[in-house]
Amino acid sequence: MVVNKTQLTIHISRTSVHVAEVLRSNQNIVRESSLVLYEQSPSEYKNKLKSFFDGLNWADKYDEYSMAWGSPKHTLLPLSAFNESSAKAVYALMFGEDVDENTIDFNRLMELNFVSVFEIPDWVKSFFIMRFPQIVFKHEHAMTLRALFQKNTFKRKIVVSFSDDYINIAVIHQNELIFSNCFEVQTAEDVLYYLLFVIEQKQLKQEEGTISFLYIDETTKEKAEQTKQLLADLKGHSKLKVTDVDHKLKLQTLCV
Repeated sequence: MVVNKTQLTIHISRTSVHVAEVLRSNQNIVRESSLVLYEQSPSEYKNKLKSFFDGLNWADKYDEYSMAWGSPKHTLLPLSAFNESSAKAVYALMFGEDVDENTIDFNRLMELNFVSVFEIPDWVKSFFIMRFPQIVFKHEHAMTLRALFQKNTFKRKIVVSFSDDYINIAVIHQNELIFSNCFEVQTAEDVLYYLLFVIEQKQLKQEEGTISFLYIDETTKEKAEQTKQLLADLKGHSKLKVTDVDHKLKLQTLCV
């Protein structure tokens, strides 16, 4: 069976996998499912994922396939600087770790003239490439940024993307990426703290613009809604207006 104009979108980290069928025409989610992952070895991860995807009993084929790898250990640097170095050297410089070169990958973001460098276990790439040979995969933050820059990016916007126990915050203005960083969080209060920190550091309190939140599951959706309410309670904290709280798997349709 072929599902027309439907994309299989996947978000996976070391602790969870989320999958959804998304209509490419309007980004509506047809159906979705998720699974907690706490395995001890690559083979256990692969076996758990195989059982999960076999059990979905969804379509045999899709128009497009995409996968975002979620990890807080990633960095962005200008394309010109990356060309003078290597992915492994950049990763070691940023995180001070001597890692297997085979676990370091990168995504070029030509729209921004940036490169995203990140770690990704071999079992992730091998499983999904074997399972879905046509799949396009990127780091989750690179995926989000690429999708955002397919839209209008002239007006100022702050985008907070929620994952397991961290957030990525990006500030976009006049078609440029002004700020990007990852923060570890546990509660909505933590998210609010870092969001206000970025607003203060970038001197945005008196600037007009929007704040939007992206979630990956019901837990992160609840945290996003709580953060939105905390912001609403801080009347007059800035001129920035909270707009969307939306599912980030939808954005993957803009990346293939």
